[in-house]
Amino acid sequence: MRLLLLASGIGLMGAVAMAPAGAGDGHTTVVQDENGTVAITQSGDPAQAEVRIDKEPGRTTVYRRSGGNTAIVTQGSGNPQDMLDWLRKQQGR
Repeated sequence: MRLLLLASGIGLMGAVAMAPAGAGDGHTTVVQDENGTVAITQSGDPAQAEVRIDKEPGRTTVYRRSGGNTAIVTQGSGNPQDMLDWLRKQQGR
């Protein structure tokens, strides 16, 4: 049992330590908060990428636009209904 827990812990530490592909070349935006880690990788000129990070209590939203592509990632904790309400509000923008 101890060996299984040790192996699980080592595997988890390895997964957390690994960086996403392209993390060092400006094509990737990585944001970590109390709810987890977000990694967005896009092709194109990193100097032209627009990145915005909005933090609210219990929620972090990362916007990244590069060229004609836009990625929006939201992570949070709490009630799933709150997330759906927030998403509906975003569609009305």
